[in-house]
Amino acid sequence: MALTAGLAKDCNPNSGGIQRIALANVADITTISQTSGTIDTITMNGGAVFFEFQAEQDTVEWRENGELVNGSLKYTEEIEMFFRKQNATTAAALREIGENLCGMVAAVKTTNGETFIVGWSENLGLERPLKLASDASTSGKELTDLSGGTITLAAMVDEKAYPTSIDVFGTLL
Repeated sequence: MALTAGLAKDCNPNSGGIQRIALANVADITTISQTSGTIDTITMNGGAVFFEFQAEQDTVEWRENGELVNGSLKYTEEIEMFFRKQNATTAAALREIGENLCGMVAAVKTTNGETFIVGWSENLGLERPLKLASDASTSGKELTDLSGGTITLAAMVDEKAYPTSIDVFGTLL
């Protein structure tokens, strides 16, 4: 692919962080498609939805690292989330994520208001979804230490994640 345009400087605010995140089972998604670089269709199996996960403020991060290997592009997508408290509810939610061997697709809304779909690519479709990369829980040592679990999901795809024009958090939850 050859360059076709430059990139103008954007002087709008640019804040880091994730505002909201939701996961869907790959088996619950019928189709995802994009037009002109924006996902405009997500069709779910009857009654299936995305599930929102509300982590502690400023503890969710989406990372996208691309590289060229042997003439092939690969992007490693990672989502890291921290959920506070060691209790039965948190353990059950983390267990469901970890035991989802078929994989998941994430809707990630940044603090800049953009929502991206992670764990899907145009060429590979749902063949390389997000899956558990690590699960680390801690009780903390001292009274004021953080207690909870950090889950990292990862997928290897062949292109950057696409933004979506769909209001995932308003229509697919």
